[in-house]
Amino acid sequence: MAIQNQGFRRDLNLLETEDDRNAIDNLAGAGTNKDLAFLQNNLRNTSSIPFYTVDSDGFFSTANDRVIGISGITATGNTDDSGNKSTNVAVTLVNPFLIKFGDLVKVSGVTGSGSEILNGSFTVRGTSTDLKTYTFPIDGIDYSETITSVTGIGFSISSADVFTFTKDDVINVDKEVKLVSTAATVFSSNTDYYVSETDGTSKFKLSTTSSTVGFNTVVITGGASLTPDNFIFSRKDAVHQQQIINYIQPQIQDADFTYLEGGASVNDSIDLTQSVIESAEFFMGKKYRGDNDTNVDDEIKFEGSVVINDPNNYNSTSDKVLGNTPVRRSPGVYIGDTRAFSSDNNPWDKVGTALTTSSEEVSIGELAFLDGTNSMIITGIDNDVSTVSEVATSFTHKIPVKIQDANGNRESYFLLLTET
Repeated sequence: MAIQNQGFRRDLNLLETEDDRNAIDNLAGAGTNKDLAFLQNNLRNTSSIPFYTVDSDGFFSTANDRVIGISGITATGNTDDSGNKSTNVAVTLVNPFLIKFGDLVKVSGVTGSGSEILNGSFTVRGTSTDLKTYTFPIDGIDYSETITSVTGIGFSISSADVFTFTKDDVINVDKEVKLVSTAATVFSSNTDYYVSETDGTSKFKLSTTSSTVGFNTVVITGGASLTPDNFIFSRKDAVHQQQIINYIQPQIQDADFTYLEGGASVNDSIDLTQSVIESAEFFMGKKYRGDNDTNVDDEIKFEGSVVINDPNNYNSTSDKVLGNTPVRRSPGVYIGDTRAFSSDNNPWDKVGTALTTSSEEVSIGELAFLDGTNSMIITGIDNDVSTVSEVATSFTHKIPVKIQDANGNRESYFLLLTET
């Protein structure tokens, strides 16, 4: 113990004190002991995700739902004294699998009285220590049932993209992992592996060496099966001094330099970056790209005009545009047998007083009479007209019409029509 009014001996390294926390605060300032308490054991921090699948390119991927075998489902209903109803559902797995609190799981294939209650997507709220039983609540329903025959019932964990691997992250597996096809060992437990390739969101490859000496990526055939298929990837998340320093806002010596734009915090900047990445990923999948097939069977419906560019002037000759043989026609949009939008041809023909078309499905969106002349005259709407004859008493359809006068003023009207 330190002697009053004599302080501490340097060579004893604070051994005299009986309260280390007070000693640290006295030397480094009030609250320092709490800061150190938050940082202790940071070298042993880890975070984990389960193995989902090996995709067609040989990446470990979490981009698709993972189906997990189950042995039973138990629903336990309850109504409290206030009349509030709830049901707690417990799903028991055949083999342990890492599902975390808050993960989204899906149940399908339940029949009978519980089909409308138990089928659907749910958020995990409870996990057993052996990773074999998971629970989730259903509010507003008091329902009890035990299902032991699970044939035809599916249970899956939803795809995930919130666990981001980056290059050179250190990864361990909790079990020895082998290929089903050859029984060759792919990964060994208690061995460090390094992320060598990743999209930053949902897929990655591992190397036996880091980038400092050159990646030696473990090659796995696309779509390969591994055993066991419920192993866990654990990433080392040690926090070092330099990483803490990176979160400290530096002193700004240059008035034209800012640490973060608009006074945003580091967390704000990270959220913005993630939002930009997710938006870019979404739109990349919706646009034309050279590294992937984007063909879809979705129907496309247009309302209004469609413009098709012809940069090579393929539509410049009438033979290619109007040729009767389909293989001679240049690309375009056709209504029936008439080229509709990529040229000045009109799919509508005037026959007498009627408009006709060879298109099989036609709808009129809006008529426009905008030449500014007397191309269309509507009577019975002037202020000086007090009597209008031949007024329709009922109608079945209406068509919007825009009419423009000689001064360029436009008004919208509706033609009221009766089906004949």
